[in-house]
Amino acid sequence: MTYSLVVRDRDGSFGVVTASKSLAVGASVPAVAADAGALVTQAHTNTTFAERGITQLRAGFDAARTVERLISSDPGRSLRQLAVLGPAGDAAAWTGPDCTEAAGHLLGPGCVAVGNCLSGTAVLSALRDTFLASVGALPHRLIAALASGEEAGGDRRGRQSAALRVAGPADDGSLRCAARVDLRVDDHGDPVGELRRLLALHDVFTGAADPSRRGR
Repeated sequence: MTYSLVVRDRDGSFGVVTASKSLAVGASVPAVAADAGALVTQAHTNTTFAERGITQLRAGFDAARTVERLISSDPGRSLRQLAVLGPAGDAAAWTGPDCTEAAGHLLGPGCVAVGNCLSGTAVLSALRDTFLASVGALPHRLIAALASGEEAGGDRRGRQSAALRVAGPADDGSLRCAARVDLRVDDHGDPVGELRRLLALHDVFTGAADPSRRGR
């Protein structure tokens, strides 16, 4: 009961943004690794897909093969959704036939939108198309896409939680690192708006809000 966008940016950064009318979507849905790729596991979430998927990407499997290996080994696959981006930006996804309608996925260059229990499949187009048309820092582009998905109807049950994760090659391991974002809104009346507020605080904390640092 979630909608998500998984992306690879031009600089090699990977990002995931997700929202749901469920508690703490960020605790179980996204997985991101700067050296491997990114994925989301949702619907009747198989939480083992996150670690296993990143491990397979690191081992050299592309996105399509990673999805195939994870789904084929899962007896509950008809209820699962999985979207994966590999190191080169290759995308693959699975939507099980028993996922709650409306459900589906939509691939684009360097991105994949996926959702279930949606108000309609226009949510997926809004996620993908807004991201592809946007410019600027990756975390803000992801928030803009998520907001468009919500405006298009989002989760038809309502809203409760959201999360944003970004990992990039510029991550130097320091605490104040703009290339690494891990923000979660677990229970809120306006989770996308709250996620945007937290990102603004993150930008101030890491120095990303300083115009002199932009484009570096």
